[in-house]
Amino acid sequence: MNKAVRLDTNIPASRLGEGIYWDDATSFLWWVDIVGKRIHRYDPERKDHQSWSTSKEVSFVFPRPDGLLLIGLSNGVYLFDCETGEERPVALLDLPAEHRLNDGKRDPAGRLWVGTINTAAEPSETAALYQLQDGQLVQIEGGYTNANGKAWSADGELMFHADTGRNTVWVYDHDKAAGAISKKRVFAKIESGSPDGLEVDRLGNLYAAIYGGSRVDIASMRGDVVSQIDVPVPNVTSCCVGGSMGKTLFVTTAFEGMTYEELSAAPLSGHVFKVELDG
Repeated sequence: MNKAVRLDTNIPASRLGEGIYWDDATSFLWWVDIVGKRIHRYDPERKDHQSWSTSKEVSFVFPRPDGLLLIGLSNGVYLFDCETGEERPVALLDLPAEHRLNDGKRDPAGRLWVGTINTAAEPSETAALYQLQDGQLVQIEGGYTNANGKAWSADGELMFHADTGRNTVWVYDHDKAAGAISKKRVFAKIESGSPDGLEVDRLGNLYAAIYGGSRVDIASMRGDVVSQIDVPVPNVTSCCVGGSMGKTLFVTTAFEGMTYEELSAAPLSGHVFKVELDG
C-alpha cells in the first residue's frame, strides 16, 4: 500500500483541482482548478510552476502542438492562448441552469470525450456524456447526475467511465476506428467514497481517484481492486501516470465545500500529490 506525497510546497492549493494530464512532448504536468478558474502547468525538472486565469469554471486542459490549449469551460470547449488569454470557442452547449462541463479525456485516437455535471443540491439525471465531432459536442449517453472520469484499456478496446452519482465505474466495448461504444456493463462498484478521475497504465492497471475516500483504487482489468494508494486528504479528484520514466502517478485533490474542522484535520487538501509506482 503506497502513500502519496505532496508534489511541491510552492504550488498553491486548488479549491477543486481536476483534470491532471502529463504531456510527454514537453514533460510538463497540467491541471485545472475548476472553481478557482485557473489553469496550472508544472515543470518537474526545473520545479517551475505557472498558472493562467479563465473567465469561467475550467474543467480540463490539453496542450496542442501549435502552442494553444484545448480547454473545457463551463459552457463548452475552447482554445486558450496563454500569451493573450484569448478564449476562442470550438463547440458550445446550451446547458440548463446548475449544469456545467466536467471531466474531459482524449481517447487513443485523439478524440475528445467530455461529461457534464448537475451541480444542484438535489441533482436530477440530466447530465450526459459527449464526444467532440466536427466542431460539435454530440451527446453519446444521457441519464447522469455527474458524467465523470474516462479511460481506455492499453489496447484501446475497452472504455471506462466513472458514474460518480451511482458510485459505479462502467466499462464498454470501444470501437477504436469509429470512436463508438457499446455493451455497457458494470466494471466496479465503489463501496466507500465515489469514483472520480480514471487512468490506465501501460501494464493494464486501472486507477480510480476516490472522492471522499482519501485514496486511489488500483483495479485489474477484471474489476478487482488489487491495491490502493493512500492520500492524506479526503477529496481525491483525478490522477495520471507520467514522469520521466512513466512510473509516477500524479493526483489532484480539492478543498471546496470542506468545513474549518475538516480542513484543520486535512490541511493539505487541494494540493497535488505524487507516488512512485512499482513495476
